[in-house]
Amino acid sequence: MLRNLSPRAVASRLVVAGLCWLAWAFCPTGQVRSATPDTELDPLPEVLALHVAIGYALEHNPEIGAIRQQHGIAAAGIVIADTYPFNPVWEAKIRAAEGPESAGITNRVSNEHKVLIDVELFGQGKYRRDEAQATLARVNWEISFQEQALAVRVIRAFDGVLYREAKLKLIEETIQLNQQAAELVRKLVEQGARLRPADAIIAGTEVDDARSLRGPGRTALATARHELMRALGVVEGTLRLQGTLESPSVVPDGPALIARAMETRSDLRARYAALAEADARLKLTQANRWGNPNVGPAYEYDPTRISLIGAQFSLPLPVCNSHKGEILQREAERARMALEVRQVEATIEQDVRAALDRLAESRAAADYLKTTLPRLQEALKALEKLFAEADPGVDLLRVIDMRRKLLRARDAYLDAQLEVRQAHTDLVAAVGDPALVACPPGKGDDTPPGPKPDR
Repeated sequence: MLRNLSPRAVASRLVVAGLCWLAWAFCPTGQVRSATPDTELDPLPEVLALHVAIGYALEHNPEIGAIRQQHGIAAAGIVIADTYPFNPVWEAKIRAAEGPESAGITNRVSNEHKVLIDVELFGQGKYRRDEAQATLARVNWEISFQEQALAVRVIRAFDGVLYREAKLKLIEETIQLNQQAAELVRKLVEQGARLRPADAIIAGTEVDDARSLRGPGRTALATARHELMRALGVVEGTLRLQGTLESPSVVPDGPALIARAMETRSDLRARYAALAEADARLKLTQANRWGNPNVGPAYEYDPTRISLIGAQFSLPLPVCNSHKGEILQREAERARMALEVRQVEATIEQDVRAALDRLAESRAAADYLKTTLPRLQEALKALEKLFAEADPGVDLLRVIDMRRKLLRARDAYLDAQLEVRQAHTDLVAAVGDPALVACPPGKGDDTPPGPKPDR
């Protein structure tokens, strides 16, 4: 067909065809969606329970929202991997042909056109798609790990607010009790009873000593509240928490928790995906070591009006560079990923065992203080009764000292409760399952592992 056309017509048709192909290649196939997230936040619930706080933070914290955008970047990598990496190249040569009559020139416009493309022959496309899929899986597991870390952060901040509220409440009770005692002592001194003015001074100093703790207690509570708000992703609001520092008394089963952690820890799953990613990258590098042939059709219309139609083929020869260095790099990267998997597995077992030991020790201390408090309360009541009966062996200083011991014991019990909660949160972080904060597994627990991310 081209043979019956003039050289100019052939050239013009080839140019038009090339421009049409370029227009088709660069034509947008869809509209780009806006990636701007909605910045309007839902208001905080009036009463905030722990599970509600975790859900609110996972939904509204802008930090985790920014991290989740990595999923879109990795998902776009799959689109890139599914797309053939090479575009065809159209090479056109249009030359003026001049010479003596003996040359037999009958066509003054010589044309040569080629459409060439690199061809992958060693399965590079499969390895590239495997790498992109592994990258997406790794990113999703890393996002899941950051979500677990945020949940643990919310749990710690939530317990911190409960702890500071309980401490401040204990300080207020101490102030109130000391004020009542000081008022009673003042009245007894005025009535001329067996108490002396020095006793009223001592009782008053007890009130001042208790009041001096109110300021630091309120400061610590304000700091804890802002830490919780930061974890929730809000800048203002009223926090009314629902919950206590009491922890479940179920004894966790160590081996079961270690096995569960191996299933639910997202950082370990991310390392597995990174190992698959490194393996696919190694195979892709090995497949690329020989290079890709460059092939395509070729057409030439020479000055003597002869049409040459055929194909062009070129192949790189890996003589000077066999890409051995790149392959060695990929092999080292894969070996490093395998070692990181082993390191994370060992770290998980160490974290679970350390959390269990801390939980056992802190729970033993809390249980001891819990049994000590009733005895101290009974001792204080008995001492106050003897003081009211004017027992000569009981004076005001003994009553104040016993009251201090009881208050210190209550304060130590709050510290012990927080320590148990923190140890329990360490166990949650070690296992990678925030559900343990409300329902820790005991011996013989058959709770299945947590769900894997499905994005």
